[in-house]
Amino acid sequence: MDVQRYISSGIIESYIAGLATELEVRELHSAMEQSPELKTAVDAAQLDMERYIQMQSQPPPASIKDKLFLLVNNDQSAEMADVTAAGAVPAYEAEVPRERKPLTLVHPAWRVMAVAALAGVIGLGYYIYQQGQADSEWKVKYEALVSEKETMLAEQKVFQTRMQESESMLTTIRNMKTVNMYTVTTARPGLLGTVYWNPKSQEVLLTIHNLPEPAADQQYQLWSIVNGKPVDAGVFDMSTATAGFQKMKAVPGAQMFAVTLEKKGGSPTPTLSAMYLAGKVAG
Repeated sequence: MDVQRYISSGIIESYIAGLATELEVRELHSAMEQSPELKTAVDAAQLDMERYIQMQSQPPPASIKDKLFLLVNNDQSAEMADVTAAGAVPAYEAEVPRERKPLTLVHPAWRVMAVAALAGVIGLGYYIYQQGQADSEWKVKYEALVSEKETMLAEQKVFQTRMQESESMLTTIRNMKTVNMYTVTTARPGLLGTVYWNPKSQEVLLTIHNLPEPAADQQYQLWSIVNGKPVDAGVFDMSTATAGFQKMKAVPGAQMFAVTLEKKGGSPTPTLSAMYLAGKVAG
């Protein structure tokens, strides 16, 4: 690089004066990096230019300085007057503005997806609620059916038990002798009772058709007549004897049966004047 050519070309003076082109500036900077001599020449020329300017410069008159300060002070007074005339500064203007967080913009697509998701959640909740209601109704109906079925099974079991008891009773009665007992006095006409007796097992069953209800302190008592002597066959409850069959005491060798009205709990001997029914065992 020819340093003297740069120095004598006048480009250094143009650069210091701010008149060099952009291309000339780039070339000069590149040359100064390559040549310390050129850089020293540029610095020296710049220093000379500053000295020259200082030598040529003249201080302004003192009156101009005073006028400038007066203008500045007048401008500040006018600004203060404008502020005072505008009145007190509102409180909210005097407050320190709060730092605002930057807003985060949400893409419209996300908004649509959020709305769709919310609608889906609401729909799912409503569906679950409807299913819960339906399940509750079906549960109530199911429990009612189960209860009804259990009631029917219990009733069926009771009916089967009664049927078995009836069949057993009929089988027992078929193997027994039937002894019809009738009223023994004209004062109590139309009375009827029946004794079923098994001579082998000595088992006795009694059923009453239409005996009058005894007093609270009285009770009917069944007797069997064996070889002309009364044998106690037990007292009986009217509700059981009239509703079905009441099992009485076992009786051996009975030829006759009779019913008397005795004191409650029975009597060791029959009261003949209070005999209501009597019937002979058929041979």
